[in-house]
Amino acid sequence: MIWKITGIFFGFIFFVGGAAAQDNRFVEFTSLKKNIDVSQVALHDEVWKTVAAYRQPLQRQFLVEPKPAEVGVKQVHVQSIHDDKFISFRLVWADPTRDETPSIMGFSDGAAVQFPVNRENLPAFFMGEVKKPVHILYWKAWRSKDKKSGFQTTKSAYPNMTTDIYTFDYPVKGTGTEKTQSEKNIFIPGRAADNPISFPSKEVITELSATGPGTITFLKTADTSGAAEWENGQWTVIFRRPLTVNEPGSVRFDAGSRMPVAFAVWEGGRMESGGRKAVSPAWAEVEIQK
Repeated sequence: MIWKITGIFFGFIFFVGGAAAQDNRFVEFTSLKKNIDVSQVALHDEVWKTVAAYRQPLQRQFLVEPKPAEVGVKQVHVQSIHDDKFISFRLVWADPTRDETPSIMGFSDGAAVQFPVNRENLPAFFMGEVKKPVHILYWKAWRSKDKKSGFQTTKSAYPNMTTDIYTFDYPVKGTGTEKTQSEKNIFIPGRAADNPISFPSKEVITELSATGPGTITFLKTADTSGAAEWENGQWTVIFRRPLTVNEPGSVRFDAGSRMPVAFAVWEGGRMESGGRKAVSPAWAEVEIQK
């Protein structure tokens, strides 16, 4: 009888403690309000020295195939600022190699920041759920190289490659044999299928929507800008976007509120791509300072 009463007592304490914890959710980090133009903030501006970094632990993605056996990136440091109009997230993590050239066996480094579209009806932290979409800001190192050095093609990835019958993206010289770009695109499957990653992009950040694993949709919006730099075995990446936009399905930030957020990192040197990635173990929360 004493054991039963004790068990009920501790069960009651656990329930009350859990309820209290749910009502007072812990905020992992704060997006500080700054009197600068956040839409133009750069990777190494002085303002970042005034913002504490939140250390987000990462783990291997183990929920869906393909699963990595292990991941190299075990943590990412996150900072955030806003100016009531734009918000910026700065991510820093260690990576011994810079992988930015797409090829048959070449995998690009990358990172993503994910938010629920409706934070009141919170979806699962891993890429959302049916009728509970998430908005993903997605960066790949090859896009940064594209912006710096020009759009990478099979010619830049394989400069010594020769072609025979197929025109691909190479010039075909000779009277009556010159091809238009649309004719060449027939032999470039990605472009023929209108795959967004097969075309040059103005920005290094891509905006995506998802309602669960394997449901990625490219958004046609271009609200987010960014920049990236690899130096001394470390990536620094910045994501900048408006707090609010009028596009359906887009994340909105409100000063004085809390926003769940999750992160993912791909290490190209470990052949990570798609589901093979390091991810947050759960939603974290960022408070948008008023």
